[in-house]
Amino acid sequence: QQHPSTTSINNIHQQHLLIASINNIYQQHLSINNIMINNHILFSLILFLIVIHSLQSYHAPLKTLSASDYRKSLFDTTGGLFQTNGHGIIKVRAESAPPKYRLGYMPMRNRAEIIRLMLEESGVPYELEVFGFRDWATSVKATTPMGKCPVLRNYDGKGNDLCQEGAITRLLASELGLDGKDSAERAKLDSLYCLWFSTMRNNGLSHDGREFSIESLKGLEGSRRKDRPKYDETFRLNDLDKAGRSLLALDYFEEALTETESDGPYLLGANPSYVDLGLFYILFELAEPSNIPDFADYFDLPMLGRLVEALAHRPQINEYLKSERRMPRYAREETTGLSLYTYIEGKWSLNV
Repeated sequence: QQHPSTTSINNIHQQHLLIASINNIYQQHLSINNIMINNHILFSLILFLIVIHSLQSYHAPLKTLSASDYRKSLFDTTGGLFQTNGHGIIKVRAESAPPKYRLGYMPMRNRAEIIRLMLEESGVPYELEVFGFRDWATSVKATTPMGKCPVLRNYDGKGNDLCQEGAITRLLASELGLDGKDSAERAKLDSLYCLWFSTMRNNGLSHDGREFSIESLKGLEGSRRKDRPKYDETFRLNDLDKAGRSLLALDYFEEALTETESDGPYLLGANPSYVDLGLFYILFELAEPSNIPDFADYFDLPMLGRLVEALAHRPQINEYLKSERRMPRYAREETTGLSLYTYIEGKWSLNV
């Protein structure tokens, strides 16, 4: 079935709560002024409250956006992300079948990029509910669990929404077949995902951080892996700087890929997983012309370079990377790597 609108999803959820509350009162045989509520009165009361609630919370359906027009508007926005407006839907492969998922996020890559890559790799029709920061702050935030995004709308088919990048990632990895073929592979990937999130994702930061920093790597001279400390031999309390810790994480995943080298370019061998996709988009940014395009040779990371090449040329991923529906990059401060949230061009992501 076609995914219901955000307003419908929220209304359904609130109506369920309303009905449950009234029914709970009825089940406990609560009397009002010593008059027991009978079935007819209860049913009429429920219908009346649903109608009133629907009228009060009605909003027009979200409009469908042109991916090319929307991306052009982002490049034209003075002030970057925090000045963006607009709330609508970008449909992906909607001509082939009704959308199976609706993913909501602000107009950037960040926490939603691994999720979008999973949806793109699977080829499933989906909707991207995109909302500018101003819309997020004034209205959309209040519709999401915990007030967080990304958000997967109606994830359970009952009108409930799911937030938190990790929860959405694991759910979709399971549903889309990107989490291995058995419990052993799922456990291995979960362990690698935890490591990826705590290192290369800096425990959820959307910019360079203590554990992984592209800016710090740009200031290094090239080196060989055999001359660097190993992750599993390094204590949590150490004297490594951000660049050293960044290489620590890269080296660990390089070794993990080496173990399956003969079976294929991915962590499980021949088939990509959600963790491969997480590695990919960070490495793709590392390989941008303004960063370190030859990072694989420069830092002696041939398996990570192989992974980037393999995924970048998978048909669904390649089409997405070159499409106008992918959100633009944004600038980072040169010394700290902190996000400036102003949109800039990148490989296959041009302001045209």
